[in-house]
Amino acid sequence: MDAEHSAGCSGSCSGCATPCEHTPMEELTALMKYMAGGNAVQIRKLTQLAALLEQQGNRTAYDQVMAAVSDFEKGCLRLNVVLASLK
Repeated sequence: MDAEHSAGCSGSCSGCATPCEHTPMEELTALMKYMAGGNAVQIRKLTQLAALLEQQGNRTAYDQVMAAVSDFEKGCLRLNVVLASLK
């Protein structure tokens, strides 16, 4: 992957103007980074949703959403451990 190209695709070629070639491990690593990042976004959104539920007085729903947040956080931690081991 050349310097100009790598700056444009950040390991994922969905936005590349020119075709590039990555090893299967580079592709897997890019996918795992994407998944971990996506989970981080979901964690923020779910936490905001939980806060709104709590403000509405629905403690049961708040607790369940926060349990889901905890599960997402655990998943992110596991993905990040794997990513660190791949470097």
